[in-house]
Amino acid sequence: MEEKTAKDIAAQLKRIADALDKQNVIEEKKLKRDEKVSKLQEKKLRSDLREGTPINEDKVIKVRPNFKSQ
Repeated sequence: MEEKTAKDIAAQLKRIADALDKQNVIEEKKLKRDEKVSKLQEKKLRSDLREGTPINEDKVIKVRPNFKSQ
């Protein structure tokens, strides 16, 4: 009888461990997804700022490449 109880307890503990592992995987995926969404939102905001910012061509400093060898 004790052996059967021990096996039942071991099986339950294994199920609990598997469920916890599965929950950890789900949480990790959720965190990665949230991080990716956050980065995409930041990129979108930067893009919107670039588009919305007027550029005054008179104030832009234009430079040419310097190909002189030293």
